[in-house]
Amino acid sequence: MIQAIITNVGREALAKSFGGVSGGFDWSYGVYFKIGTAAYIDNGLDLEPVSPDPALTDIQSTTSGVFWYRKTFDGSDILFISPATIQFRCFLDLLEANGDDSLEPDTGATADGPKNSPSLSGGTPKLFELGVFDNLDRMVGYATFPGETKLDTKTLNHLVNFNF
Repeated sequence: MIQAIITNVGREALAKSFGGVSGGFDWSYGVYFKIGTAAYIDNGLDLEPVSPDPALTDIQSTTSGVFWYRKTFDGSDILFISPATIQFRCFLDLLEANGDDSLEPDTGATADGPKNSPSLSGGTPKLFELGVFDNLDRMVGYATFPGETKLDTKTLNHLVNFNF
């Protein structure tokens, strides 16, 4: 379970997503997620995630040119846990986000799939950050977490909670 912060842009989008035409939550608030290998510091012993910053408008991996991955949510990936909590299931299957360009070639920035695989120099990605984006490509939520290496022998299933 990962606790995400709602970004500054996300707060505005969230406010607009309620009370629209249907009078309820607008499902376009969470359309896809990006997960990446930036957003950590080296403390000399280990790599630690940095604290999430609500002012960010994209994950740090996209702006620093390191490996990141984009994936669109299925309808079942978004759950209302309580009146004040929405949960997003950010799932990566066995062959997704491994950084192996021969198995899963890099895709364009607006398509699902890996980006900047060559930055891994043949290694496996260690992921530290995750952002949730809306239908207008605004990062509405952001989280950092202890690094997790993605291998083709394991899936990643991050449940990301937004409390508002």
